[in-house]
Amino acid sequence: MTPPVPVLEVYYASTCAPCRLELPVLAQAARNGTPITVIVLSEESRARRELAAAAPELERSASVPASTDPRAVLRAAGDADGILPFARVPTAAGGTCRSWRGALTLDRIRRLLAACHPGASKD
Repeated sequence: MTPPVPVLEVYYASTCAPCRLELPVLAQAARNGTPITVIVLSEESRARRELAAAAPELERSASVPASTDPRAVLRAAGDADGILPFARVPTAAGGTCRSWRGALTLDRIRRLLAACHPGASKD
């Protein structure tokens, strides 16, 4: 049985300028078939509009956490400082296989996913 393809979780806030700057990269990765879930941390309606404008796949993948404290959500995901931009590849058990703090590139996305499931990344 083939292990499940890892999903990249990207934590996003419309108030985060570096997060908005990486939207074209996320859009390209989504168009290339990379499984991405966007965790929206603030201003959900604005964030959804920004994601949809970049790529409809990103808006459809958006999720809003139950907690309204963005830093707490980030810390729970493994970003000890609670600072954006942040992305991670979660394990099936809810842990973190790999994470990245900083702007993403297509190569960085590929390497994050490949580290958790060699051969899974399409970028």
